[in-house]
Amino acid sequence: MTTLVDHARSMIACTIWADERILTAADGITGEQYGQLRAQLEHMLGTQRYWYTNWIGGALVEPRLETMVQARKAYAASHESLRSFADALTDDEWHRSEQWWKAYGFEGSMALGESITQVFYHGVQHRSELAVLLSVWGHSPGGMDYLEFLRESGAPLPPD
Repeated sequence: MTTLVDHARSMIACTIWADERILTAADGITGEQYGQLRAQLEHMLGTQRYWYTNWIGGALVEPRLETMVQARKAYAASHESLRSFADALTDDEWHRSEQWWKAYGFEGSMALGESITQVFYHGVQHRSELAVLLSVWGHSPGGMDYLEFLRESGAPLPPD
């Protein structure tokens, strides 16, 4: 049986893997096409960075991704931070609960594991939107679902 921390690590690894599929598919697009993706890429990365800075107690810097080169570099840095964070996770941290949105006046709290799940599903939504445009332009990222990630990463597949 998978532990909660193993599941959290898997969601983070899948997020990174799927981001890379989108970025690789976008490598061949025109500057004009990148302009149509830019806000979405900034939003996705901004969300990853928002949650990451909450988890470690850092300060958020909103990403500005003027070019595909800048997007690649910024995502690579974010992914490295997420990998390090995932490697250091413990089972006890899954339930660590904080008021993640206090800076925005929201007093509710959420467990760390739930916020990792939020990052995972938030990315799924926005990457699917990007994949539609990329596919229309002839740059499909291919399959990006969780089972595809497990197959490609060599992780054990869930039992039937």
